[in-house]
Amino acid sequence: MTQPLVDRLVTRAMALATNTLDDDAAMTELRGLGEGDNQALEQAIRVCLAQPASLATRRRAIELLARVRYEDEDLPPRA
Repeated sequence: MTQPLVDRLVTRAMALATNTLDDDAAMTELRGLGEGDNQALEQAIRVCLAQPASLATRRRAIELLARVRYEDEDLPPRA
């Protein structure tokens, strides 16, 4: 896990939380940015809690990151 990746995930998740209504598009972007690094996603979720933003924005950013982190586990592996 690299801190720059966590910082990029947090920054983008917070921006998507306020600027994007399409969850699928937001999650696709975060999934690509996260590069499958579950530790970075976990850390980004924790960092979002401390961001100076409204509770609603933080909640949405965390929701998007958590869905990328945990919903991908339910998908079958790529061939």
